[in-house]
Amino acid sequence: MKAKTLLIAMGCAAVVAVSGCSLDQLNPNAPTDAQVFSTPEGIRAIAVGMQAQYGEGVNENMEVSNFLARQFATMPASVLGLRELETGGSDVQSFNGTVNSMWSTHFRTIKSAEDLINNVPKTSLSPGTRSGILALARLFKAMSLGELIECYEKVPIDVTTSTAPVFADRATVLNQVISLLEAAKTEYESQPASAYADFNSTILGIGFDLPNTVQAMIARYALVKGDYAKALTAANAVDLTKTSSMYYNSSTARNPIYLIAIQLVYYKPARSFRLNAESGDGRVAYWVSPSTATSFLGTPVDDFNQFKTDNAKYYVYLPGEMSLIKAEAYARQNDLSGALTEVNRVRTKTADVAGVGAALLAKTAAQVSTQQAMLDEIYNQRLYELFMLGTRLGDTRRFNKQAADLAIPKAQWSRTRNWFPYPDTERLSNPNTPPDPSL
Repeated sequence: MKAKTLLIAMGCAAVVAVSGCSLDQLNPNAPTDAQVFSTPEGIRAIAVGMQAQYGEGVNENMEVSNFLARQFATMPASVLGLRELETGGSDVQSFNGTVNSMWSTHFRTIKSAEDLINNVPKTSLSPGTRSGILALARLFKAMSLGELIECYEKVPIDVTTSTAPVFADRATVLNQVISLLEAAKTEYESQPASAYADFNSTILGIGFDLPNTVQAMIARYALVKGDYAKALTAANAVDLTKTSSMYYNSSTARNPIYLIAIQLVYYKPARSFRLNAESGDGRVAYWVSPSTATSFLGTPVDDFNQFKTDNAKYYVYLPGEMSLIKAEAYARQNDLSGALTEVNRVRTKTADVAGVGAALLAKTAAQVSTQQAMLDEIYNQRLYELFMLGTRLGDTRRFNKQAADLAIPKAQWSRTRNWFPYPDTERLSNPNTPPDPSL
């Protein structure tokens, strides 16, 4: 049944517009918005399709983060859009393909999520299915907003209420992300586990763990916001014996990272990732394998070791991220002992449920005896533990690494841009679009 629903949802997802536009098309035989959102079948299809929309775009956030943070290099001369992210600065313009695609991909998911949030309460569904879809919609809207606000200075929060939505600043967006996630948690916990049998078997993506993902995202974005108590509580609530991933099967649902990085070879990881690693770090081989190639611009590169198959899983979070969230929360409150315990969980881990393990020696308190030394260690561990999760750009900002600044050489920048310009597609249709940031 899930496969059948997916096909229906893909058809619905294909016609979802970005900023409050209608699902109605010129085809007189197509269902109207009211028909889609007033039936259980339509709601189910949109819920499955929303997950497909997000899964088809996981490469966007990962590419933006790793290109801007100098971890990837473009291979062919023809991939100008990605190469502009690599060179950065004024090379990245509002007509850049990735600037526009990152925006439109995420807002398609947000549009579907808002449609579900607004219409599920009006539709006849079992309590577990109702709560599951509402929790899922709030989660996916929160994840999409969270990823956008790491790339753009301001973004709209609600897009179905106006064709010209207003933009919110970073603090407001992060507050909304946390609010959505906490509402998702409350909604899911309102029903007993036994109530979710239908939702889990016919709607929820294969391999996706909804309650643990909600807790993991609360931990992630509470940390970004600076709410360390909330981040610690949520990270401690994640069951690290379980994973949560997007489902790909190499036929109806293809892994976009495989398609772009492996099949088309648009980019490869910079060799500095491997060469700068601590000797014996087992995570290097998890992510990359040695190569002697160079990129179009002459950067030494390696090959990807993950995502080498079309059905490779994309984990929306990793167990080690929770330990590193706790380590950072402790460190920023100057609890170096608590931070050291969590850092060493990551360093000494031989393999977690996702197969990631550094197998390094534990650090001693003397080796990370100051808050800055501990934060430097956490920053480094996050690179090797979370290499392909799209978190590096935000890390450079949160750990106060050198911003893009025309007053100093580009080689000293930790990121090639601080913020994206706003897409041409948005500026042309929305008079509320703010001025572009200089960098």
